[in-house]
Amino acid sequence: MTRAQCIAILTFLPAITLAGSSFAQSDYYIRSQYPDGTFTGSHEILTRPKEGYYQAQYCDRMFWVSTTTVVWTEEEVAAGRTLILEENFGEERNVLCSDNTAFASLYDLGLDKREIEALREPEGSFQTRASRIHTIRDAFKQFK
Repeated sequence: MTRAQCIAILTFLPAITLAGSSFAQSDYYIRSQYPDGTFTGSHEILTRPKEGYYQAQYCDRMFWVSTTTVVWTEEEVAAGRTLILEENFGEERNVLCSDNTAFASLYDLGLDKREIEALREPEGSFQTRASRIHTIRDAFKQFK
């Protein structure tokens, strides 16, 4: 083996290995839908810790989520919508579960009562953002 071949192998082998591992990772989402199956929204949840996120159990698996995601899931269930935990791997989507009782609540995150009450206040920013997004979505429906 020539020196040039060794350098080429040592240069490209790590790049190929690293590229392969990045393609092998899945993304996880909680998707909400109406009883008729119409999509209403989704939130990504993480498999690794991130600052400001809490460890929570969804469908017997551990994930890291924001409080906004947990508030959203509670509101979606209260509104009668179905939650689905899915794994996205490239173009493939795999439903892991659709049991609304298998999703974390704010109490499961270990927050104290005052924090939970503040997050659930009707005048909180989450409700306002959700309303604005729905208004924008509805405005663009005519352009389909």
